[in-house]
Amino acid sequence: MKTFALILAGGGGVRLWPLSRENKPKQFLPLFENAEGKLQSLIQQTFERLRLMFPPEDIFVITSENLAAPTREQLPELSTDNLILEPFGRNTAAAIGLALINLQHRMEERTEDEFVIAVFPSDHLIANRRDFLYSSALASETAAITDGVIALGVQPTRPETGLGYIQAFDETPRVVIEDFVSPLQAMRKVLTFAEKPDIETAIRFLNSGDFLWNTGIFFSRASVLWKNYEEFLPDHVHILRLLQKHLGKDTYDDTLRMVYRQFRSTSIDYGVMEKARNSYVIEGAFDWSDLSSWDSMYQLAPKDAADNAFEGEVIAVNVTNSYIKAEKKLIALVDVDDLIVVETEDALVICRNGHGQDVKEIVDFLRRKQMKDFL
Repeated sequence: MKTFALILAGGGGVRLWPLSRENKPKQFLPLFENAEGKLQSLIQQTFERLRLMFPPEDIFVITSENLAAPTREQLPELSTDNLILEPFGRNTAAAIGLALINLQHRMEERTEDEFVIAVFPSDHLIANRRDFLYSSALASETAAITDGVIALGVQPTRPETGLGYIQAFDETPRVVIEDFVSPLQAMRKVLTFAEKPDIETAIRFLNSGDFLWNTGIFFSRASVLWKNYEEFLPDHVHILRLLQKHLGKDTYDDTLRMVYRQFRSTSIDYGVMEKARNSYVIEGAFDWSDLSSWDSMYQLAPKDAADNAFEGEVIAVNVTNSYIKAEKKLIALVDVDDLIVVETEDALVICRNGHGQDVKEIVDFLRRKQMKDFL
């Protein structure tokens, strides 16, 4: 069965402000080196990983119109026909629904009516590519032969409040993915999804042993995902059916712009995954981070003997447990602990280490005040 890879590239990366901006959010930033030691953006690394599984013609990217130019610039191998554009972002349920009907339309032109859709965020960091590819292939095969929506989870390594969690049924045996595991052996029934818990709950999740981090990667047959949309997102389906009538016609673009704002802004996790009775999870063995905040950047950065991570020109006297990133200026600190300091040409953010998620409130304030030069 044909599998299409869909890269979600419309996110704003607001928790990595001021480095991540509306015209160049985090997925387009070269934050880390790839497996070969080359500095690449996160979306380039995502595309490169998927090229090891899929031919370029089977990889699609969905993003907003204002990010079309950087997407084409950074992914020159991506065909223009494989770039699906939203007029503006309306969260992942709308984006995936729009991609789904576009892919269905393409398959109808081939007189085929079934395929697997594999959804990958564009802004995550993944190591152990061999393990990632094996887990993804296993999940794709599982989706093809079951009526399930198959999520990829990974073992949590710390009590993280900025991530989503998946709890699997205790009765379902955990299978370590080695050289060969059958699909039906690997999948476990999802008991519940949990979004961004407080620290006490995150510690309880970690200690329980039956919670995984939700990577946001999932696989489903198109017909199975569509049935879940019909059951749990009927308002989305109403709009998508209207758009289906205009696919391949000159009226499509105008209709899309006219109706897209009618989508309720909701995530695929909340809109479908948390409600579906056929959600399963496969536990991957790869190292993963969604780089959701400066806290995540600190966790991944190499540290000195005082548990500090410094980038750029930094002078630190009696400083511990801190992440300092200087782009244009010298930053000097004396007698401080547990800080995150990030400086760019036009902005400076300072917060307590462990509270990087709250940077989003700064971006919300800038939007309310219409301070567009800083967005």
